[in-house]
Amino acid sequence: MKSVLETYQAQAAAAGWAALCDPDLHFDWARFKDLVQLWRDLRGDAALPAREAMTARRLKDLLPNIALYERFTAPDGKHRHRVRLEAMRFVRIYGTHTGQVVQDFLSPENAARFGGGLDTTLAAMAPLRFLARTDSADKNFLSAEFCTMPLADNQGCPSMVMLCVQFSATPWEDFLAGAKDRLAQAKSLAS
Repeated sequence: MKSVLETYQAQAAAAGWAALCDPDLHFDWARFKDLVQLWRDLRGDAALPAREAMTARRLKDLLPNIALYERFTAPDGKHRHRVRLEAMRFVRIYGTHTGQVVQDFLSPENAARFGGGLDTTLAAMAPLRFLARTDSADKNFLSAEFCTMPLADNQGCPSMVMLCVQFSATPWEDFLAGAKDRLAQAKSLAS
């Protein structure tokens, strides 16, 4: 998993993305910890939990913060990502895109960043924490903490990613600096 994350971080740095991946899951929003534990419980002995296991009943307290994306291979051989579900908080920030392909409604730069995060999650085969500036059409002032989790489709293949988000009005530079400080503190306490 380390090489997958290093690849993402290097790509993000080279492209100047306002994004960071934290594989250690040092979440600021406490509800993400419970969500990751649910993912682990539903996975059991399998490589990934099934998409069907993530029911509305199990996610009821987080439903406004959830989105689901499906990766598929387009006729040109490239990976694309379709929005399968987006809840209220995603719609308020990004607009309504259920059923659409991410690469068709985001700019190429933003689609590369967003798709890169989804692909990194699927390659890691584990939950990840992402910090990012929203970079939507008219809400670039928001920052966000994402919990991303790979899920298996009906055939057991890793092709779906569930995202849960917590948005913040804190400017990106301040948001990232604060998150990095808290991450450094958590790592120093752990050692």
